[in-house]
Amino acid sequence: MRELDPARSLWDLAALEVSRQRYWASLTITAFAELIGCDRSTVSRIESGGLRLSLQIAAAIDETFAARGLFTCLVGHASARREGNWMPGLADYEKRASRIRMWEPTLVPGLMQTPAYGRAVLEAAEKAGLLTDVEGELELRMARQRAVWEREGGAPRMSAVVSWAVLELPVGGPGVMHDQLAHLLALSERPRVSVRVVPKSAGAHTGHDGPHKLLSVGGRDVAFSDGADWGGLVLDLERVERFALRCEQIGDLAAPVDRSREMITRAMESHAELA
Repeated sequence: MRELDPARSLWDLAALEVSRQRYWASLTITAFAELIGCDRSTVSRIESGGLRLSLQIAAAIDETFAARGLFTCLVGHASARREGNWMPGLADYEKRASRIRMWEPTLVPGLMQTPAYGRAVLEAAEKAGLLTDVEGELELRMARQRAVWEREGGAPRMSAVVSWAVLELPVGGPGVMHDQLAHLLALSERPRVSVRVVPKSAGAHTGHDGPHKLLSVGGRDVAFSDGADWGGLVLDLERVERFALRCEQIGDLAAPVDRSREMITRAMESHAELA
């Protein structure tokens, strides 16, 4: 078992705070786990640093022990740090979001990718030395999709704005692209989902800085910015507001929903001709 170091890691601080909360409540690990709706092993692994505290468990601790949002805030700030793997924090926010707004300049958004398209993207990352387990990463991506699209109570309001380049970039080859664009088109026709395309004629704009998304969770917005070698959650209100402004500016350049569907259909047919 490694020694927890709260000076180095907010995740370690969260783990120690869970242990301290249980100590002050004079509860065994088993009793504590029952109160917050999980099993003994989960609490033990969190306290030892072997498992990161999730937003769901953090919220349960806050509610059970009237912690005034302490544990939820700890998880949020730890997730926003550029240390280790940011994906669990993002996935937690995606599962709980009532609204998700996305901008993608080069690739179909991860939550809208087909398995074949996602595999091609991950294989490219593998060749670049950015990951080693393509199938494992693909399963995590598909699990994120299921958590959002198949969740109890229905999927959130979803708005995706993509660049024209997303439709033309031949990821995985013409057959993969045809099926991916057909899937994107089908998603765009669902209730509460919109997909719009920024045409080539828009020229240079602020969206070329890179992809990002805004997630509305519990009455507030959280931003996620993706880069070439890191991804990070943004919780600071002022920075989140800047991402919201970028979303509006890029959205102003996008074609209306019907026109965007026509653009996706034409691109899909173009890939089909090359297959």
